[in-house]
Amino acid sequence: MRLFLIPLTPRRAFVYGHHVAQEVTKKRSLLDRAITKSSDIWLRWEKYEKGWQKQLTVHGNRLLRRIPYQEWSLKSISALPRNIPDNERQKIPVVYPPSVMTPGEIPRLLHKLGTENSGMHRRLLMWCLIGMPISAPFALVPIIPNIPFFYLVFRAYSHWRALQGGRHLEFLVKNNLLDPQPDTQLDRIYKTKIERVVEDVNIDKETIQQAAEAGVMDEAAEEHLQEEFELIGEPTAKEVAEVLKIPQLVVELERACEQVHEQVEEKRKGVKKEL
Repeated sequence: MRLFLIPLTPRRAFVYGHHVAQEVTKKRSLLDRAITKSSDIWLRWEKYEKGWQKQLTVHGNRLLRRIPYQEWSLKSISALPRNIPDNERQKIPVVYPPSVMTPGEIPRLLHKLGTENSGMHRRLLMWCLIGMPISAPFALVPIIPNIPFFYLVFRAYSHWRALQGGRHLEFLVKNNLLDPQPDTQLDRIYKTKIERVVEDVNIDKETIQQAAEAGVMDEAAEEHLQEEFELIGEPTAKEVAEVLKIPQLVVELERACEQVHEQVEEKRKGVKKEL
């Protein structure tokens, strides 16, 4: 597995766990096969021109885009293998743009991403498990599948996977198993974007430089960057995925950028109202 750290704003980042081919080809569990089968059915229903299947995918995709990007991020990270001997522990490469963050910031950032929402995932996982038997009788409705039950199953699995991904990150940080690897091609995208941001939000270059020296993803940068701004947006997602050669990253990044854009805009509107 390789980790890719993709800053979204000076205070937020998206981490993606990319698995190498030999890991993917290993024998999959029954749960993994069931998830793959469900995804294939969903994709087939999306191609329908009309009918309840089409309507279900339209509304379902809207719900999926509302799931926090942090949850999708943690789900991309594999669960921590059990009982790994000390001599078999390997460092995990962490690819990052060096103009936006420094190697010293990476452990703190990954630890925060892995632990900040763990309590919420545990709580919602329990509520999903409680709701599953309650929604099970809907299966008696003919023709239409038991959508509430299957949605709760999906959300329970999603929260469980996020918890497992967070624990894996916490383990890597605790045991110093991170291998930061700067990526110059990824960095070019950020350098170009920062130049545009300087012009768009009227932040002088000296302020950007001060924040970078403090560690753009570090809390110390906040005194230099009073207003949060987006480092990349939805149009940039495809470019980032192409540079990193991970096609499936496009959807993940677009979703994350959309959510961050809405949050930043809401924050700006709130500040304007106070003024």
